[in-house]
Amino acid sequence: MTAENTDIARIFDQVADLLEVNGADYYRVRAYRNASRVIRDLSTPLRVTAASNDKKLEDLPGIGRDLAGRIREILNTGDLALREELETRLPGSLMEVLNVPGLGPRKTHELFLELGVTDLEDLEEAAASGKVRRLRGFGPGTERKILEGIHSIKGPGKRFFRSVAEVYARSIIEHMNAVPGLKRIEVAGSYRRLAETVRNLDILVTCDDAGAAVERFGEFAPITRVITAGPTGASVIIDPGIQVKMRVVDENSFGALLLRFTGSKAHVLALARMALDRGLKLSGNGVLQEGKKVAGRTEEEVYAALGLPWIPPELRENRGEIRLALEGLLPDLVDIGDIRGDLHIHTDATDGKDTLQDMVAEARRKKYLYIAITNHSKRVPGGLDAGALLEHWQRIERLDAVTPGIHLLKGVEVDILPDGSLDLEDKVLAGADYVIAAVHYDTEMSPTRMTGRIVKAINHPLVDAIAHPTGRRIDRNPPYGANMEDIVVAAGRAGICLELNAAPDRLDIDDIVCRSARDHGVTVSIATDAHSVRGLDFMRHGVNQARRGWLEKRDVLNSRTYRSLRNLLKDK
Repeated sequence: MTAENTDIARIFDQVADLLEVNGADYYRVRAYRNASRVIRDLSTPLRVTAASNDKKLEDLPGIGRDLAGRIREILNTGDLALREELETRLPGSLMEVLNVPGLGPRKTHELFLELGVTDLEDLEEAAASGKVRRLRGFGPGTERKILEGIHSIKGPGKRFFRSVAEVYARSIIEHMNAVPGLKRIEVAGSYRRLAETVRNLDILVTCDDAGAAVERFGEFAPITRVITAGPTGASVIIDPGIQVKMRVVDENSFGALLLRFTGSKAHVLALARMALDRGLKLSGNGVLQEGKKVAGRTEEEVYAALGLPWIPPELRENRGEIRLALEGLLPDLVDIGDIRGDLHIHTDATDGKDTLQDMVAEARRKKYLYIAITNHSKRVPGGLDAGALLEHWQRIERLDAVTPGIHLLKGVEVDILPDGSLDLEDKVLAGADYVIAAVHYDTEMSPTRMTGRIVKAINHPLVDAIAHPTGRRIDRNPPYGANMEDIVVAAGRAGICLELNAAPDRLDIDDIVCRSARDHGVTVSIATDAHSVRGLDFMRHGVNQARRGWLEKRDVLNSRTYRSLRNLLKDK
């Protein structure tokens, strides 16, 4: 890619902005701004001047030897190492803040110093809460323009289920694999930390030709708007509104940048403080010791330089993972390959879409050792009363007898009534292999009453697990409001399981409750709540959530063999 005068001027402007945000000397900033203006006004391309024997770049007004060298670097490489270095020095994602219309580098620098703003989320919170207007030189008008500018960059601020973002992330990686000389490509950010929802996708690339990577990225079909584009990266909006930022980075700094852009902010800052305590500096380029880079190519190398093992991205929330890593006590996280069966499945006998035979066939394709068919009890419209449930269990028994390689458990999802009792009699429930209890109706009650309602069901001798314990639907229905700590403690005492519902719009329980369950010795069942064959694929989303919650194989009910599962249920 040949750099034209406008490209060189734009890079000089970016360097001036970055210098100013980093608090550089005024005269150095002005030198780059003046040079940018000179370059834009030139009628002769700088590549021609650089190749000429009669004229020298150093002779151009406001250029001089140093800036002439910078121009030659851009002409030869398409970018400036200085620009990349300055960008990696910025705390957090301050470059995003710099791009907000109407801010500029001086105000961006002040927002960082006065309010600790390091990314768009920080800026939006500060503006929405009225903190910005209290700064000298800002005011209500500036605050309003900031919010409008943020809206113009990222749209209405919608977050997307990770399962939705995953489709586009995979498509982008497949699209970018066609770049000649592509060496590494990784999706970073909260997506890599397996967060429930994501606002944007951060993609890091190393390759032989940055220009070819940027060009290829720009050809991705779902792009609806280009926010910024340069010689080493671009930021775009793709349908359905997800912002995607792609950066081509130095291979020798890839690991350090991947760590930084994966975050979380609290984890990275804790590592930076740890580095300083050891006489080191953690930067976007790598780990520096007395100004010399000692690590940066891989994340493992960076962590090792700090005396740490590699920490899985899903644990990087600064919730004690660094201390445990130092002690060699990081959890061995559960993996999708550890899952032996699914213990929450519906069929067309109630509100499912596919038949019992279809669901069993799909479970066999997944090589499951067992599944529990848990259709609804009578409280749910279309649910089964005692007689219908017994007939349904007989069908399950008959199919189990002629289906090799998998065990079919007779189950039921029984409703927890407002007083904590169940909507089927004990003599019926006693015939089940696996009983899960759940709240579906009458959810508008005080946290105290709801907690008592669920705890009473927990203590029922025939209940094996509580399904979707908080009742939330992400971005739709808030949790019931029950005290989850009390529920976890009660489950531990009663020896029953809490379900981690793997449906992407539920992921109930969340990572915090998963961690609490682990700490209290409560076994968790990762279950899809599948209402169709396709729903059985949700298991991986539940495993992702379990990993964020520090769960190991031993903490998960359906990681057990069939015999171990039956023995545990029998002991309960």
